[in-house]
Amino acid sequence: ASEAIRKLIELQPDTAVRLINNGETGDEEVISIDDVRLGDILRVRPGDKVPTDGIVISGTGSLDESLLTGEPLPVAKAAGDKVVGGTLNGNGSFTLKVTAIGTDTVLSGIVKLVDHAQGSKLPVQKLADRISARFVPAVGVVAATTFAGWLLAGHPLARSLSHAVAVLLIACPCALGLATPTAIMVGTGQAARRGIYIRNGEALEIAATLDTLVFDKTGTITAGHPVVTDFLPVAGQDENALLALVAGTEQHSEHFLARALVAYCAARAVPPAPTFDFIVTPGHGVQATCDGQTIRIGNTGFLEAAGIDCYAQQAQADALAEQGKTPVFVALDQHCVALFAIADAPREGAREAIALLHKLGLKTIMCTGDVAAAARHVAHEVGIEEVISRATPADKLALVERLKTEGHKVGMIGDGINDAPALAAAAVGFAIGGGADIAVEAADVTLVGGDIARVAGGIDLSRRTMAIVRQNLFWALGYNVVAIPFAAAGRLNPMIAAAAMALSSVSVVTNSLRLQK
Repeated sequence: ASEAIRKLIELQPDTAVRLINNGETGDEEVISIDDVRLGDILRVRPGDKVPTDGIVISGTGSLDESLLTGEPLPVAKAAGDKVVGGTLNGNGSFTLKVTAIGTDTVLSGIVKLVDHAQGSKLPVQKLADRISARFVPAVGVVAATTFAGWLLAGHPLARSLSHAVAVLLIACPCALGLATPTAIMVGTGQAARRGIYIRNGEALEIAATLDTLVFDKTGTITAGHPVVTDFLPVAGQDENALLALVAGTEQHSEHFLARALVAYCAARAVPPAPTFDFIVTPGHGVQATCDGQTIRIGNTGFLEAAGIDCYAQQAQADALAEQGKTPVFVALDQHCVALFAIADAPREGAREAIALLHKLGLKTIMCTGDVAAAARHVAHEVGIEEVISRATPADKLALVERLKTEGHKVGMIGDGINDAPALAAAAVGFAIGGGADIAVEAADVTLVGGDIARVAGGIDLSRRTMAIVRQNLFWALGYNVVAIPFAAAGRLNPMIAAAAMALSSVSVVTNSLRLQK
């Protein structure tokens, strides 16, 4: 079961090639991975494993990131791209600047998650502990009574002692202690192999009881690679000057839509203007200042809250939203000056993943900050019927809390800062790997590569793990309860009792290992 951890640890190479004096002299040295320091410049050649997390500063590579995404297809890397330690470089050679070492790397974080989950205690284990706390003394009393009863009945000391020992042996609760941890270790190990990293054992147990799942849209159900499809400036505006302001503002944001806007401006060869006093309002938009002007970029509600009238652009925005595009408004001071439309296609396999969740009996809800028309369009494409649009982080949190008060066991799947409160409040929070760090920290389960089909896989595995735990507990307890009277009645030889006790432990471990299939 711990092979999953061993394989993860083995992904990191033992040595690294460091450029002496940051490559100024062209000299290199091979050093132990333990001697790598933040800011070092390392060279990665074709066929090498990336020594640690960093940013490519020169050259290109083609990395196998299957440890993060589960996908063996190589990912092209060039200057400015982030790389993760343990990934394998195929073609190309590049240098990277070290940004994380030791326990701060992505790989170490994954190892810690799996290790912690495998060693954690489920609530059901506490039940087994309570049973054991009463069961063991009770068995001691039964054994003493057996000894005294046979002795008082006139039987020899050796025979009386033999029957008492048989009671102790047959009742030994080893299987009871093994019932839960063996299943947890195998279950979390299997989850890790599938790209599902469970933070704690409790999440594994609770996931089996979920009946409702709340999805974010952008970057969760959609691929998170949005592109600008329309740019509609108000007549008389200087397009390049406006795009420079947009790029300068959005380059401070981590949001998928912000990245799309920055990429659009870069494709038009418009350099970002210097902006200051950047403020983000999660779920609504961003604002900054430049040359005494305030620029706001966001949805209708964000601009209207600042007293800006978007009526002239609203008809165009509604028409774009009906096509599944997300309208984004731009305002300078108190005037709406442009409208962008951004499209983001659903993730590959999203419809099949939602269908699988429905098959497992779960209700699905999309809760997004996007406009209603665009949200409904995407929801229809993937098969989600209930849609809540224009939702702020507080609205998402309120939805989760409301569903909980109605008696539902709620799971939340998200990727961004605006999802973090709801992820933390849900019975189980599923974070999309590659999203904002705060979302991953707030969640109980991380799905690498963003494949939401892994949600269904995780819930199914959780249900099978808990079924195994219940079978183990039933077998361990039932076996002892049935066998003790036979031992007390003198029907079991101590050696047979010892063999039967060992067999019960083996059966529990063997039953847990069925999760490997």
